[in-house]
Amino acid sequence: MFRTAITPLAIRPVTRTFVRTKGYSSITKLASMAEFESSIKASGLSVVDFYATWCGPCKAMAPHLSKLVQEYPDVDFYKVDVDESPEIAQHCGVSAMPTFVYAKGGKLLGKVVGANPNGIEQGIKDLK
Repeated sequence: MFRTAITPLAIRPVTRTFVRTKGYSSITKLASMAEFESSIKASGLSVVDFYATWCGPCKAMAPHLSKLVQEYPDVDFYKVDVDESPEIAQHCGVSAMPTFVYAKGGKLLGKVVGANPNGIEQGIKDLK
């Protein structure tokens, strides 16, 4: 009979540094028409993400929006769940998800329909 000796491998602690950045979870969620109107009154550009929790393309856009939040700190980003706040979606003429609406000074300036990261960034550049 042979005995197999099992020796533990050298265990060294793994140290990881996590840098918390502004991302999709930091985007303010608007739930009422009053919140929406108040938020887009700012003189700077606002981008509002109209999404649904069941929408695959909406989920796919989250990392792209996180990147835009970091790259454009002077732009205000908001999100609206169309199932929870249909009156805001109706007010903005949203009929497909995701839809991204641009606003400045209380006025709606345009929108991008669909999961189009390049289109959203181009809209920011054009309207800033």
